[in-house]
Amino acid sequence: MFKTFRGNKKPYLIRLGFAIIFFAIALAAFLVNFKPPAYVMSFNFVPALIKTFVDFSIITFLIVLVNLALAFVFGRFYCSVFCPLGILQDITGAVFFRKSGKSANLFYIRYPILAFALCALAAGAAAVFRFLDPYSIFGNLVSGLVHFKEVSLFTFIPLVVLVLLVLCKNRIFCTTICPAGTILGLCSKFGIYKMSISKELCKKCGQCEKECPTGAIDSESQTLDNERCIRCMRCAAKCPGGGILFEKQRTEIKFEPSRRNFITTGVVLAVAAGVLAKGKDVAKTIVETFKKRPILPPGAVSPEEFAQKCTNCGLCVEHCKGKILKKPDSDYETVHIDYSKGSGRCEFDCKNCSDVCPTGAIKKMTLKEKQNCRIGLVKLTPDTCSKCGLCAHACPKGALEYISGQVPKYNAAKCTGCGACRKICPTHSLEIVSINKQSQL
Repeated sequence: MFKTFRGNKKPYLIRLGFAIIFFAIALAAFLVNFKPPAYVMSFNFVPALIKTFVDFSIITFLIVLVNLALAFVFGRFYCSVFCPLGILQDITGAVFFRKSGKSANLFYIRYPILAFALCALAAGAAAVFRFLDPYSIFGNLVSGLVHFKEVSLFTFIPLVVLVLLVLCKNRIFCTTICPAGTILGLCSKFGIYKMSISKELCKKCGQCEKECPTGAIDSESQTLDNERCIRCMRCAAKCPGGGILFEKQRTEIKFEPSRRNFITTGVVLAVAAGVLAKGKDVAKTIVETFKKRPILPPGAVSPEEFAQKCTNCGLCVEHCKGKILKKPDSDYETVHIDYSKGSGRCEFDCKNCSDVCPTGAIKKMTLKEKQNCRIGLVKLTPDTCSKCGLCAHACPKGALEYISGQVPKYNAAKCTGCGACRKICPTHSLEIVSINKQSQL
């Protein structure tokens, strides 16, 4: 393991190269209807963490452990290599020529935020991460730009806030607000290999402090905060004397009386979060704001459960084969089905939304399970029916029976609410109505 960079730019360039690759993959996941990039996104730390609580599996649990282990050994390089929102902040800072510099360690803000988010998640309210998860924020921004005419202006508030934060304090979102950054930062703080400044080699030129996007370096005191350091390697690439070290170090844990207030505050907020963030109550409140109950993608189970688990990242919207999934709007605060869009039906041979959902809000299903999942029911208006029988021929489950010269006979027990009949009806006599809870035929 190297001990000093000695002005070597290779670590920085290697890090930058991987960051560009993973940023391109993240963009492709939300812009291209191609599953592999979306699958890569499932390995992101926060989606895996959410899924571990929401829809536990050994694989997602291992993904979480691997991310934590890597941060413990090498530091929180995840934030500068794998996090798409982190890279977007770097791009924003470069576009606006944002200069860096040391900043205060706001641990008394980030720890309570983390406590609240984790307590809410443990209580089942993953929806809290809609506002804190960098992956979901990034997905909302990208898909919001793609579906500009279909979303409200409120969708772009995170973009405005992000730009303002970058202009104000560069990567302050990563060091103070982001729960993932706080978790990985703690692993890095008490980890094995750390970055530091050599007092013998340091020339106190201040170049490293100016380059640090997280404000973790104080060149005057020659200290580097590994908890906030994201291993971007910009300081090492600019250091003229090779004074940036990366080596195995021991960590001594010291208790400081001045932190008692923080600990007390954190405990109080954690307990309050556990009481306030009861998943079903939060979800019920969200659903009650709907003007009517939404029809949801197969595997979402119910509006309450979906509102509780979905972070609105938008990945399912981009990969819907029929293009009937719609982002949150003034009627519904979660992703939902709009049969007036795209092909007008939930494609019978497609389960993309189930495949790409990174958080488990849409349960994983086999194609057969998806084809038998009831997401709605048909409402037939006999008075306007032309008795043509097209709906019966279009129904993939045989829920409509055509009798010559008569209104088709509807068998609700066979209906999944896919919308195929509605799409083909020439007189618009068929509508799909919502149900309280999805079920298997």
